[in-house]
Amino acid sequence: MNKTVWKGLAAGAMAACLLATLSACGKGLTEKDAETYVKGHLDAAYLGVYDKAYIELVEDMTESDAREMHEDNVSGEAEYYLLDFLEIYYPTDEIIEQAADVMEQIYAKSKYTVGTGSKTKDGDFVVEVTVSPLSLYDLLTDDDYFDALEEAGYDDAETEEEYAAVDAIYGPLILDLLEDRLDDITYGKDQIIMVQMKLDDEGYYAPVETGLQKIDEVMIDYYGAYAD
Repeated sequence: MNKTVWKGLAAGAMAACLLATLSACGKGLTEKDAETYVKGHLDAAYLGVYDKAYIELVEDMTESDAREMHEDNVSGEAEYYLLDFLEIYYPTDEIIEQAADVMEQIYAKSKYTVGTGSKTKDGDFVVEVTVSPLSLYDLLTDDDYFDALEEAGYDDAETEEEYAAVDAIYGPLILDLLEDRLDDITYGKDQIIMVQMKLDDEGYYAPVETGLQKIDEVMIDYYGAYAD
């Protein structure tokens, strides 16, 4: 499950993104810098907290860039939730905005711990991150979904226009219900993920994308994969 678009971070499955390099050259980077980078990135991407030390470490990054990364992450997660999880294929602008607002509240509950950075014999850095997955899967029951769909008239819909009309009712109903239960959210089994900072040919460090993608995959548990 990777749905985010993170400015200046992971490439590959994340569309239109570039790997961000640290402004500190190889000989100048320390274990503390690697830790500051990883924590600063996670705080920005999920919590909307923009640490000055992190921003100064990243090549050409500004607080505005970090804020944009957070907003893209929220909107990308909200899009995934609407399309892939709720299967709302005709979201209105209002539903998209509501979903982003709810996802912002969910992200604010993100729980992770960034360990101390360590340097490998190859000159790379590794930072251990412990993520407590948000158990989103159990906040709503099957009956909640069925009742909302019934109220929206799903059983009577046949045409594309009618399904769009169903989504326009079903979306706000299910999002309101989810928002009302966010205070009851729990966490699954802790997941330990290693984030590697690798030295490139020009003497700069950049994160290896797989570690950050894995964090993104486990931060929110949609299907009970990390149930405690």
